[in-house]
Formats: sequence, structure tokens, C-alpha cells
Amino acid sequence: MMKCTALIWETWKKKSLMTMNNAVLITAAGSSQRFGEKKEYLKLPEYTETQTTVLSASVYAFAVSGLFRSFVITVPDGDEAVANAVLSQDSRLSEVLRGIQQHFFIVNGGTTRQESVYKGLTVLAEKVPEPLSFVLVHDGARPWVSPYVIERVLKTAEQRGAAVPVIPVVDTQKEVDADGRIIRHLVREQIAAVQTPQAFPFDRLLAAHRKAEHDGCTYTDDSEIYAKYCAAVYTCPGARENKKITYREDLKETR
Repeated sequence: MMKCTALIWETWKKKSLMTMNNAVLITAAGSSQRFGEKKEYLKLPEYTETQTTVLSASVYAFAVSGLFRSFVITVPDGDEAVANAVLSQDSRLSEVLRGIQQHFFIVNGGTTRQESVYKGLTVLAEKVPEPLSFVLVHDGARPWVSPYVIERVLKTAEQRGAAVPVIPVVDTQKEVDADGRIIRHLVREQIAAVQTPQAFPFDRLLAAHRKAEHDGCTYTDDSEIYAKYCAAVYTCPGARENKKITYREDLKETR
């Protein structure tokens, strides 16, 4: 059964490579205030020999999948050289970068995630001459994303239009007001924790961001923008190991 599943995935990957021009947008422009220092530039404890960092691990996962031709990384203003050095020091990634450097861009992000994604999408629209099929937007602070999650999200988007990976919540969820009073008891079975990468048709997501830029609302992820201005977003299984590094204890060795 496992061999059959693996064969299906490989067949789908080869078909996608022949028919699609997909891109990856990795957001790493945040200030990491809760962490205390720029977390995306820190080395992962399980990869000390290869000088792998949080950011380079995220880039590597997408680069070696063979499913993407274009890459854009958003970083804090003025950090382009620093980010490039961080990525180049990773011995696993340095050779891979040489093969994709014509379609690899490190650019200034914005003060919010929404602004950073919009800037990254704009760079892809300007720099990539061929029409883009899908774009996967990923948090640079999720270094443990697996090839299987990446492939599953892209395949779901190809089949259903747009997709995000989710995992079930394990704690009972409540909605509370500004005073801390519980105002709604949520049904745990109907709630999911959303991860990245999130996959969308490139042109439609860019158009949605152009509208969202001027609507006066604040959005925490791209699925909300896409659902408001384009179409429904569907879910697929994520993975618990695909966690986002937020606090220092999240960086402890997990493998």
C-alpha cells in the first residue's frame, strides 16, 4: 500500500512539473519581538554540521521538491545581504541555490505580514516573465515543513482551487470578550489550526491583495483575503511537526 501511494505522488509530481510554473513566497520580514532576536537566522540544533538555519531549512524543503521554479523571500528592510549570507552558509542549500539563482529573489518586506506578502507577489509578477500557476505562501519560521505536506497542499489546490494545511485542535476552545468573559462555547470538532504553506492561483491571489490593500481591514493570513475576494479555500491534513517557532522553547531539538 505504501509503495502504491508513493508511486501516485511521484506520478503527480512529474505531471505538475511538466504543466505548471509554480512559485514559493517565504515570509521572514517580522521583527521576532516575542522571541527576542531574529529567529529565522538562528541555527537549528539538529543540523549543526551543515550550518542550517530556520530560514535555510524552510527554503531547502521547497527547493529540493522539484515543484517550483521561482522563489521570493521577504526580509526586514536592509537585511538582503544578511539573509543571503545566512542561506549561503547552509552547505545543504548552497549548491541548490546556484541552480535556481535566476529565479530567486530576496526583497524587503513590510511592517505587516499582509504587506510583506503583497510586496513578494508584486516582485514575482515583475520579475518572472512566464505566467505563474500557483504560489505557495509559507512562514519562514516553520523550518520543519515536510515534502509530503508541500506536495499535498499543492495537489489539493490544483484539484480544488486553493488550499491550506490544518491540524485538529486538542484543547477545548472558547470565544472571549475584552473583559475575559466567555461569550461563546466553540465546537472543537469544527475548529482547525491553520498552518503554512498556503496555496493559491497566483493571479487571483495578487488581485485579491490589490483589493485588500485599500479596504481598511487587517488580515492575519492569505486564506482570509482570498476567501473574501476570490473563492472558497479548502483544507488538507497538515502535520504537528510543521510548527511555527514563536518562543525560544520552540527551537529545542525535535528530531
